[in-house]
Amino acid sequence: MRTNKIITVLALGRLLVSCKAQLPNAAECVLDLDTALTEYQAQIESGEITAETPAPVACEVPDKDPEAGLTVSINMRDFTAEQEEKMHKAVERLKIAINSVQFKEKILNHKYKDEFTFVDNGGLSNEEIYKKIMEGAEVLIPELDYEMDVDVTMYYKRSSTVGYTYPNTTRTWVNSRFFNAYTLGEVASNVAHEWTHKVGFEHDFNNNSARPYSVPYAVGAIIEEIIEGM
Repeated sequence: MRTNKIITVLALGRLLVSCKAQLPNAAECVLDLDTALTEYQAQIESGEITAETPAPVACEVPDKDPEAGLTVSINMRDFTAEQEEKMHKAVERLKIAINSVQFKEKILNHKYKDEFTFVDNGGLSNEEIYKKIMEGAEVLIPELDYEMDVDVTMYYKRSSTVGYTYPNTTRTWVNSRFFNAYTLGEVASNVAHEWTHKVGFEHDFNNNSARPYSVPYAVGAIIEEIIEGM
């Protein structure tokens, strides 16, 4: 599974975080199988699809950490109805993944050079990083509300940049050139990556062997892995 490649650049005197990625496609499972099967049968009966069309498959949802309770509040700007629907599906999966036992274990057991740590960890231990993530207190919205406050704007540019953000705003931007082809796991991974910048985590400017072990990179990769494994 390819994961997002993130690069940081300077723009207009401000720090700009920009993300690059490849675009593999993957089949989507469904969270509500009963509803999906009802719709599937109705489409067959109406002639919209044939019986040869593959039936929906249920997601294998990971176990929830009973102590976790992080929610997601998302504001979308300049999204089409189809893009909004896709983002909502990704966010539904993101909430399941980030509140899972699997996510907690992967954060606590994350290693760099055989040590339980992250690169660019701000002096925090793995346990403290997990706690900071789950508290949901962004740098610009410092309330401990146990909520990911996401404000994302869609744009299009024929470039290799998937999305970007600045440290002096709560907003992030995502390029529809990539978003439209992303799997739900990749969309959720990008949301999680950008949001960890809002919490205060950064990564190296240069593309090097250490950067994937930074908090934004690692969290995004973990979220994508969990969702794609559902």
